[in-house]
Amino acid sequence: MPGTKTNTINQYCSVCKEHFDMEVVKQGSSKGVIWLKCPGCQGFLPHMPDEDDEFGDQHARQGADKEIALEDLDVETAKEYSEDQIYDVGDVIHHRSWNDFGKVLSKERLPGNRRTISVQFLRQGKVQLLEGVA
Repeated sequence: MPGTKTNTINQYCSVCKEHFDMEVVKQGSSKGVIWLKCPGCQGFLPHMPDEDDEFGDQHARQGADKEIALEDLDVETAKEYSEDQIYDVGDVIHHRSWNDFGKVLSKERLPGNRRTISVQFLRQGKVQLLEGVA
């Protein structure tokens, strides 16, 4: 459709192993998460701003009102994050791609029987991740 402008952000896809201009498909309500769609694998991922990104720490730290410290987390019992797993509120998880630990704060069911978890990470702040993807 001529004249339609699509909002895109250049982002690295860890599945495709390359950078793309990805379409912004959803911006989280007050959570500050921007969801992008990879044109290569058609997967969805949260926007991860670089340090010199025009959005800076605004999106990465927005919603990080409940900061946590490493001492608050039992990293010995941390579960490795995988979008196909199911987590409980209070679980400590390790996100391998970000090398960051976090605590599951809440769970949400989305349309289409999709589920997400809100996790407060040490460095990434509060992030919404997929769970139970078959």
